[in-house]
Amino acid sequence: MAVEQHVTYCRICEALCGMIATVEDGRLQSLRPDPDNPISRGRACPKGIAFTDIQNDPDRVLSPLRRRADGTFDEVSWDEALDDIADRLTRIVAEHGGSAVGQYFGNPIAFGYATGIWSAFFLTRLGGHHQYSSGSQDINSRFVASKLLYGAASQIPFPDLPRTDFLFMLGANPLVSHGSAVRAPRVRDDLAAITRRGGR
Repeated sequence: MAVEQHVTYCRICEALCGMIATVEDGRLQSLRPDPDNPISRGRACPKGIAFTDIQNDPDRVLSPLRRRADGTFDEVSWDEALDDIADRLTRIVAEHGGSAVGQYFGNPIAFGYATGIWSAFFLTRLGGHHQYSSGSQDINSRFVASKLLYGAASQIPFPDLPRTDFLFMLGANPLVSHGSAVRAPRVRDDLAAITRRGGR
C-alpha cells in the first residue's frame, strides 16, 4: 500500500487555502491545512477539510444518469446524455424563447477564466440572458451596491484590512464566513491587527 502526501489547495471559495492530501493507493484518505502555505498559513475552514467525505461519498455521481418514471436512475453514456440535453434545450427555446433558459455555475468552476467566456457564449447562442452563480445567493446585495455605486456589478471593492483604522460592519460575520471575497484565510488575524495598532 503506497501512501503519498500531495500539496494542493482547496477550490471551494476565493481563499484557495493550502491543503495536504493523504492518498493511499490512488484514493484520497484525508485533507489537512498546509502550515507551509504562504497565504493560509496552516488554516482552513471545516468545509475544505471535510471534502474527503464528498470525494469518497458512495452516492457521488460519476457518470450521466437519466431519471426513470419510478424515480430511480439509469446510467447513460455521455453522448446519449448530451444529445438528450441538446434535444430538450432546442424544444424549450423553440417553444418559449431563449429567456426561458437560465444558467447557474458554482464557486469552484467560477475560478476558471474560461467559465465566463464559454458560459456567456453558450447563453448568447441560446438567446438567453439569465445567469446565476453562488454569488447570486450569498453576495447579491454586494453586486447591487457595486452597480449603483460604481456602475458595474463586477466592480466589487475589497476592504483593505491591513491598512484599516476603523472598521464598521453591518450584516457580516467574517469569523464564520472566513471573510469570503476578502482575504479569507487570515481574516481573524487581520481583524485582530486593527485593534492592536490602535484602530477600532
